[in-house]
Amino acid sequence: MLVAAVLAQCGLAASGVVPWLGSRSSMPASMPASASAASRTLTAVDSGSARRLDAAFRRFGYRLDDVANGGAAVPRLVVAAIPADLDRLPAPETRKDVFLRLMLPLVLIADEQVAAERRRLEGLVALKRQGKPLEASQTAWLEGLAVRYEVPPGPRQLAELLKRVDVVPPSLALAQAALETGWGTSHLARRGNNLFGQNLEDGGEVVGQARFGTLLDAVRSYVHNLDTHRAYRAFRRARAQARGQGGRPEGLALARTLTAYSELGRDYVDDVRAVIRANALDRFDGARLDDRSGGQPSRGI
Repeated sequence: MLVAAVLAQCGLAASGVVPWLGSRSSMPASMPASASAASRTLTAVDSGSARRLDAAFRRFGYRLDDVANGGAAVPRLVVAAIPADLDRLPAPETRKDVFLRLMLPLVLIADEQVAAERRRLEGLVALKRQGKPLEASQTAWLEGLAVRYEVPPGPRQLAELLKRVDVVPPSLALAQAALETGWGTSHLARRGNNLFGQNLEDGGEVVGQARFGTLLDAVRSYVHNLDTHRAYRAFRRARAQARGQGGRPEGLALARTLTAYSELGRDYVDDVRAVIRANALDRFDGARLDDRSGGQPSRGI
């Protein structure tokens, strides 16, 4: 029932009847210049309630309008869990705003790690194409990458790795998280940090719903899921085509490929795209992280 609630908050009608909000997946394993470093650190008090978290974001000068379209950098603020009282914020727009500000750094941090791997992969592919031998450490890294991304050895291994080792557009991740959790208010999201309806599988059979230690763990798992699961080949193919045409992968376009993510099929895709449009989430596809922490994954708890 979360899809209907989320779409209603966007002024939209839900498609489908009884939504099944799970992926068919297995788990893989700007701030003011005068701000001090200490003021950019979230404390347990800051993230202990939705109101205090909203106040902390404001104190850091973290506003969605500022970071949209690659404007101000997104601070590396990582919240480990959704505040339990998020649904008690009185204004729906405030709840959505807090949820998006909480989620965006997580998505960008997860993508950052994948983007770094992709840059290294592209460098090694270029060496191979030039006929230059790889060092033993480079070969070992490639082999480990292939194992993690579930790509078997063979003549097409590097091409397949280039399809898989890539980022997920923030607009897509934000929209799916909003739908799957009712803007962060679902029981599973608040008790299990499950943001994307991911299931546990055993031998191809769903045996339960995934739980994660932190929200960042859940986002990393989601990105890896889209990058590796057989159900999302069309997603990876469309993303690679966008890359090949010199463009940046866009969530609105890639959402069309996710008919297998939910039993709602095409209706689910329509819902995801509707949330992206209604909330102008595509303006975050060019968002960038604050690099003043030296590439460290987080400042938070």
